Amino acid sequence: MTDGRQKKIRLNNRRTNIFILCMLAYPVLQFAIFWIGTNIGAIGLSFKKFDWDVGGYVWAGLDNYKRVFHEIKNNSMFRRAITNSLWYMPVTCFISLPLSILFSYFLYKKMPLAPMFRVIFFLPSIIPVVVLTKAFTYVFDSSIGPIDHFFRYVMGFNTPPWFRDYPVSQIMIFIYCIWAGLGYNIILLSGAISRLPEELMEYGKLEGIGMARELFTVVVPLIWPTISTTFLLGCTSVFTVMLQPLMLTNGEPNTSTIALLIYNAVNGREQNFMTAFGLTLSLIGVPLIMLIRWGLGKILEDVEF
Repeated sequence: MTDGRQKKIRLNNRRTNIFILCMLAYPVLQFAIFWIGTNIGAIGLSFKKFDWDVGGYVWAGLDNYKRVFHEIKNNSMFRRAITNSLWYMPVTCFISLPLSILFSYFLYKKMPLAPMFRVIFFLPSIIPVVVLTKAFTYVFDSSIGPIDHFFRYVMGFNTPPWFRDYPVSQIMIFIYCIWAGLGYNIILLSGAISRLPEELMEYGKLEGIGMARELFTVVVPLIWPTISTTFLLGCTSVFTVMLQPLMLTNGEPNTSTIALLIYNAVNGREQNFMTAFGLTLSLIGVPLIMLIRWGLGKILEDVEF
């Protein structure tokens, strides 16, 4: 009887292990093919060029990398794209993130009309970016846009072409990114704040601390790991922003970004050169991101509660 029970237990354990392996196999295989395999292929592609006489790729050595530094030095479009991309980091990290922390705290404190504001903040996070950009451009449209009409007819301003005149077009993209990015940040930060111990918050009330002091001396230190993660995600926006300028300004050169530049160049059969360009930026960007991560860890220590 005991042997039969042990066999049944071993059989159940084996089935459990097989199930776990099957569940893990899919993400591991996906990671191996679409991340490791793709990146290894990209590294090899950056050292090659397409030869029309041969009808295939031939070895090019460091020619693509030499061209990267040449274009950055001499091509104003490349420098503009890099400059625009770098601006997304302070916009995301020092404007959008503090606003997200503030709004998340007010939602946590159950401010008046909190449910309505929660929907307003979260809505951009669940709407496709194509629809969201169309709605954003609509309200600034010179013919039917309510915001454009307000500035023109109520305030008496001579409104510019919002998405066709640089630098106004670039500022509008930044405003859109702040507005659309609030929801995602608030989801992360609200979840972190909601896990704070109620006893600790009640103790603060008994001590008579105000909302501002509670936010900066209690809430922020306790959710610092989440803030650090969100800050790092904001830093990576330097390399990932593409759809926003593409949809809002139709890829106007003055509002181009690194990602949009790569996207347009790849469509123009510049895969090898742009692969080298992307890898060069990664070699520069990854150490900087790691340095920022290290610095954030030194500002405040993680608190367990």
